[in-house]
Amino acid sequence: MIYLDNAGTTSVYPEVLDVIKEYCLQNYFNASATYKPAIKVRDDISAARGVIASLLHADKNEIYFTSCATESNNWAIKNGFRNKNGNIVISAGEHACVYESAKTMESKGVDVRIAALNDDGCVNIDDLARKIDDKTCLVSVIHVSNETGVINDLRKISEIIKKINPKVIFHSDGVQAFLKVNCDVKSFGVDMYSISGHKFHAPKGIGALFIDKKLHLAPYINGGGQESGQRSGTENVAGIMAMAKAAQIYRMHKEEAPVLQNYELLLERLSDIEGCTILGDRHNNSHYVVAASFSGCKAEILQSMLADESILVGRGSACSSRHAGNRVLAAMNLSQKTIDGTLRFSLSPETKASEISAACDVLKEKINKLRGNKIG
Repeated sequence: MIYLDNAGTTSVYPEVLDVIKEYCLQNYFNASATYKPAIKVRDDISAARGVIASLLHADKNEIYFTSCATESNNWAIKNGFRNKNGNIVISAGEHACVYESAKTMESKGVDVRIAALNDDGCVNIDDLARKIDDKTCLVSVIHVSNETGVINDLRKISEIIKKINPKVIFHSDGVQAFLKVNCDVKSFGVDMYSISGHKFHAPKGIGALFIDKKLHLAPYINGGGQESGQRSGTENVAGIMAMAKAAQIYRMHKEEAPVLQNYELLLERLSDIEGCTILGDRHNNSHYVVAASFSGCKAEILQSMLADESILVGRGSACSSRHAGNRVLAAMNLSQKTIDGTLRFSLSPETKASEISAACDVLKEKINKLRGNKIG
């Protein structure tokens, strides 16, 4: 199998499986208990929190473990909004969990404003600024697009929105950015930042939310006081420890792997296919995600044909696959034919150049078959 849908999910590192086994079979104690083995588990959780914090350039007490990025983003949107007379501004490029969270707030009477995208998929900063005023409570802009891999300049955005309204809470969905691009949350000026473990070879069911220590939010989940009282509930110790281990391995593998070369190889091989259009901005992109549209082809048919050859690629966010169309690509002013022909290829440090070349060879063959060797 050739797997090129790492933006959807990733396999779990074997070393991470060992960690999961350890904390399920040996150090399985409830971290809230008061006997020595449980206290050791509590200390281990603290160390894992420190690992994630260091990778975000944050303080350890600013990291809160969650079940996934969808929970982190819901927490940020719903608890970050604190003024019933205020408004929320998000970009049109947000992941479904941010977009739908904002829409839920809108159904309750909150003024939700959506900033337009540029044709490359980045948020239109001028439009974003126009939508912010003295009543804006919360702004959310995705760091790296899960659809195209394009990177939003969080530092620049933060400077602009804080100049318009210093009281704005600025959140970013960093799921496709964490460990892949610079993620210095302090230098960015973000107040909250979400990550998800299964995007970097940790198991599903574990994520985290950075909340700047200057913020004082009401508890998201009430109960026994875990996560500094902000998110109560017995900790997913195995998941927490696994995510920290996966993050350390991913960072090491990223430094050793030819990530940039593989990205450029993918771009080169896709561009060699007649009628291929690379979406986004190849010079302002994560080196892990490429969206490409193929003239005269339906992406769903291409995806199925590739899957028949054990080559797995995406058609955009897996979380949006149950919905017709593609809201983000439509916001980039792309034609419906372009959207219908778009596939998403996403890499990891484990991806091999030979896999990219082999996949592109088969892709070209299937496209020629669909077109009857003619551009549609």
